[in-house]
Amino acid sequence: MLKTVKNSTANKTGGLAVTYRAGDGDNFGTCPADCRLNDSGRGCKSDQIDFVYLDAVLDAKPRHGESFTYSHFHPLFWAHKLAPNKTTINYSADSLFEAAEICADKFAPVVAVVKKSFWKNGKNATIKPADVWPSGRISEPVRVVRCPAEYLDNVGCINCGNGKPLCARLDRDYIIGFTGHGASKKKIENNDRGGCYAAGGNVAIHWRATAGQEQKQTDGERLRAFVRTLSPRAIIRHHVAGDIGAE
Repeated sequence: MLKTVKNSTANKTGGLAVTYRAGDGDNFGTCPADCRLNDSGRGCKSDQIDFVYLDAVLDAKPRHGESFTYSHFHPLFWAHKLAPNKTTINYSADSLFEAAEICADKFAPVVAVVKKSFWKNGKNATIKPADVWPSGRISEPVRVVRCPAEYLDNVGCINCGNGKPLCARLDRDYIIGFTGHGASKKKIENNDRGGCYAAGGNVAIHWRATAGQEQKQTDGERLRAFVRTLSPRAIIRHHVAGDIGAE
């Protein structure tokens, strides 16, 4: 099930086109059940990808615009499909160490959720090879750049990176870090399973409504039709909540 919003009014995504995705009757229905942030006990198997929807997402980039999203499914299933003229998919890693390895391997754009105490100067940090021992896969430090909207006033996705959001940049050599937030942020701070920001608050209200809506089109069909209505140079963030899993 796919909900489309042409002009978001949320604080962070204000001015963007956004979508929400959910299973039929289950908001976690398109998410991997083994995602560390998902403590619902529901969701897809780790390899249960909706490839028709995935292709629609990749193609759903406005002309001369920007398009990005995130997935908790391992990039092994989709990184080979990424390209400069496609939507940028960021892998939401289960840990900073995993994110550092993905980034060092230049496998896919990667993001991670961190504790508030992780930021020593408030806006960036570095993961050193010794921090991820004994994997041995990192020979150079890996930068972690904090989402600018978290510490700069009047910055959101619409004006991040002077109109080219950091999360929409395909070939980058750094991790983007998001500080645990929302109703479940204490689980992030305590290293507990769970902590999905979409599980509570206003996002959860939209997400649950998406799961309960009636829909005749497939999610891919609905998305392709929606993107055709967007103006050139528009920016879209796909599935603010939800993922690329098959129901």
